[in-house]
Amino acid sequence: MLYDAKWSKNDQTKILSREDMEHVLPEWEDLCGRLAEDTPYYTPVYANALLSSIDHDRDIRFATVWRDTRMIAMLPICRTRIGAVDLPNVWQAWTTPYTLGCTPLLDRDLAGQAASALVESLKTFHRGIWIIPTINTGGKAASALFDALHQFDASISETGQFERAILRRDGTTFDEHLQEKLSGKRRRDLARNRRRLEKLGEVEHVVSTGGDGLADAVEAFLEIEKSGWKGERGTALACDPSTAEFARNAFAPIGVEDIGRADVLTLDGKPIAVSLMILTGRTGFTVKCAYDEEYRSYSAGLVLEIDVIRSFLSEDWADLLDSATAGSHIIDSLWSDRIEMADLIFTFSPVFPGWQLAAATRAMDAKQQAKSRIKKLIGRK
Repeated sequence: MLYDAKWSKNDQTKILSREDMEHVLPEWEDLCGRLAEDTPYYTPVYANALLSSIDHDRDIRFATVWRDTRMIAMLPICRTRIGAVDLPNVWQAWTTPYTLGCTPLLDRDLAGQAASALVESLKTFHRGIWIIPTINTGGKAASALFDALHQFDASISETGQFERAILRRDGTTFDEHLQEKLSGKRRRDLARNRRRLEKLGEVEHVVSTGGDGLADAVEAFLEIEKSGWKGERGTALACDPSTAEFARNAFAPIGVEDIGRADVLTLDGKPIAVSLMILTGRTGFTVKCAYDEEYRSYSAGLVLEIDVIRSFLSEDWADLLDSATAGSHIIDSLWSDRIEMADLIFTFSPVFPGWQLAAATRAMDAKQQAKSRIKKLIGRK
């Protein structure tokens, strides 16, 4: 244990090491079953997949809140540097290229109290700049967090705002959804592409949620992604043994059912498009997808997406889908709702807090602009 401070008679805050977290795995898993806001990225399966394969040497710590023997809040944190000169000492919620949201884990029945104790812990640990990247600013966790930050007189700023597509299961039928979201021409084009595929062979939508079927689907995804432009540029998960290991452990964990889901479009039994999803609570997060570029002219990826939407709206396996995108995406035209995402920056320091927030915002914006330029250069969306 690295730090221990009392919050109240019933609540205790602890900053734990990753080794400590191994000893409280049941409590961590229990918290993930009663979240104020569903999020997969800090669940034990997904986080440990990253820790064991990609971030195994990084100094990650875990801010936790306990009520008696129950964990009621958790946020992994690490030191970062976003400015070479101005801001050398910054802490943030732990993030990786495969962490598409940094929502803290908060107990749904104690969200306000859990958030207050968590913020008190962060303030005691470090009074300077904190960053929580990619948070749903309108979500239940963010609402509790904002209230707690105001309670502790933190100075707050937001940057990097963007909209992320979501899809709610609200009683709308699949046919009604297509009528509302797509023009007649677009619907006819998608139907025509499916018929063209069916002329090549038998087209099926196959779903796997565990066991060998899910493991095989992950391998199919890795192979398809590597065979395309990401493989040519060396950014496909299968191009690096560590990221391939992460994919297998995160999306098809051995002995764990109903956490990962794979939707596969097959042609005569051969996978030609794969969507990998993480399920947390009643929310599915569509973290990764790929299609065989041999079938680009048939829009194989969109044909699969239509099948996923049909399954989601017609069956009862989730109430909400989160696109897990970093901005505008081709999927936006097919999904009906949006959430507001942003990077949250705050400081507890009374010394020129406005200057600190402005400097941090400039540094974060410059970092994002650099990433955007790189994406444009290599043709990534």
